[in-house]
Amino acid sequence: MKFALNLLFVLGVFSVFGQTSRLEIRKQLDTIVNREGFRMYEDTATLNAVGVYIENEFKKHTTKVYRQRFIIQNKEYFNVVGLVGDTTKPRIVVGAHYDVCESLPGADDNGTGVVGLLQAIKQLKGDTLGNYCFEFVAYTLEEPPFFGSQYMGSYVHAESLHERNVEVFGMVSLEMIGYFSTEKKSQDYPLRILSLFYGNKGDYITVVRKFKKGEFARKFSGKYKRSDRIRTKKFTGPRYLTGIDFSDHRNYWDFDYDAIMLTDTAFYRNKNYHKSSDTVDTIDFERMALTIEALVITLRKLN
Repeated sequence: MKFALNLLFVLGVFSVFGQTSRLEIRKQLDTIVNREGFRMYEDTATLNAVGVYIENEFKKHTTKVYRQRFIIQNKEYFNVVGLVGDTTKPRIVVGAHYDVCESLPGADDNGTGVVGLLQAIKQLKGDTLGNYCFEFVAYTLEEPPFFGSQYMGSYVHAESLHERNVEVFGMVSLEMIGYFSTEKKSQDYPLRILSLFYGNKGDYITVVRKFKKGEFARKFSGKYKRSDRIRTKKFTGPRYLTGIDFSDHRNYWDFDYDAIMLTDTAFYRNKNYHKSSDTVDTIDFERMALTIEALVITLRKLN
């Protein structure tokens, strides 16, 4: 009994300091991924059910939760938005898409990003006295056939911020944060020469920025790397480089918001990308948890 009580105390201390539960993130990922249907645009029942799950999780940690609804092809879709802090202050947006490409499980793409979102809002719910308001957004319709269009959920959200003249300090897109490998030649790049600088093992997380990055991107990437939770690489390149804007941050760039992508580099590493093999059992929950912890530490230091 004494051992059990001591263990509970230790776990409680870890919880206070924001350690991410490996068991909890696996349970959340299972809940998102392992369903009878697929969270794709044609299967609105399953897609919207996942949206409701995210909404309910958000409501555990903030009272400021709403659906951002929009209609496409006579069907209703919605983003889920949760706010933490003083809404009169500038925003730091943290987002991840919850839909999948076709009839696929999409564990890494992008169940892991959504779990990161759920963990971040949970751990930051008490951070209400900082300089920024955290705006957590789960996007629908990131995947084809809507990718690159004004029907992306993140475009709808970014446009709404712009139209309402909401001041945004920066945006973080969580896009595939759970696949890692320590094997040689497990990491590819859009340019082969990059392997000389970044190595050929997919054992790190990447902060992706574009040229002419702003204050938010500089501060976030520096503080994230200095958190020392997970091996981190910073990548800065032109927007035309293949893959650099392959997620929701692209739409914030379109409205001149400072935005970055936090990613395991997707198809440059994870060969399960957009395949039926992108399952929960391929995820490295230890490194994923450390990635989330570094995110929370960084957001706290920015605030």
